Amino acid sequence: MNSTSDTNTLIDMWYPSRIDTENCPMDWFLIKYIHGLEPDKMPPANAKMRSGSTVESCVVDIMSGRGEQEARQHWQHVLEQHFPIHDKDEHQKNVCVGQFQDVVTNLLAAFREIQKEPTEFQELVKGEGKGIDVPMGGFVDVTAKDSIIEIKTQWSTATGLFNKDGSLRLRKPSKTDTPQKSHLRQVATYSNAAEKPPILIVANAFEYTVFDEINTEFMRKKQLKNAFETMRLSARARQNLLKISDDPKVLANFVPLNLMHFVWKELDEEVLKEIMDIWGVET
Repeated sequence: MNSTSDTNTLIDMWYPSRIDTENCPMDWFLIKYIHGLEPDKMPPANAKMRSGSTVESCVVDIMSGRGEQEARQHWQHVLEQHFPIHDKDEHQKNVCVGQFQDVVTNLLAAFREIQKEPTEFQELVKGEGKGIDVPMGGFVDVTAKDSIIEIKTQWSTATGLFNKDGSLRLRKPSKTDTPQKSHLRQVATYSNAAEKPPILIVANAFEYTVFDEINTEFMRKKQLKNAFETMRLSARARQNLLKISDDPKVLANFVPLNLMHFVWKELDEEVLKEIMDIWGVET
């Protein structure tokens, strides 16, 4: 059995991306962080992922003092360099490039509304969780004196279908009335570490929504505590798993493999075969 110090060489911190039960189920955690897929075997970033990161970088640049037009032009150009991972992603890239400026505009409007002066960008916050051997936390998008702010973007989806006039058929983002549960778990983890209340901004090309403790119960202490507890218990389970062994084939005896989950979608057949061999899947 591995000691705690041995476990810490594998996991030195519990980021939300490593413990979220929806976006990082236990079998995916085992493969990505314990088995360790080579970077060229990991699913590449798609157009929506690239678009979210470039929009955020653009807004941070502007709030840091860079000229707005210069920043907008630069980061749209960066997004235009995205190499589509398949045909549908090429259509999606075109949609995201077309919506880029409107999403930036709406994010800037959201920051004007909340009137929070940034003190730091991408601050690494570390907190404790009962029974957890290493810190829980992560990189906060924007830190203010009395709050932390997380940015999320939404994009119209290229369906792969076309209208009669030849234009691409799009599906607009759904109306955001409440925070996504995964977003709530993420900001709860950061809030616990930073010891500050969170604000969540969700923006798309058509509107923006600000979630905070004033306008929704989901961002208040009780709900944040519940969300954090989900993450703490997930971290504890993974921590205890690693105290059994750091051999993926051994751990596969304790974790079921669910290849129907969306996290496995973009892996090629060769990588999937490697994963199935670890679990001893009979074909």
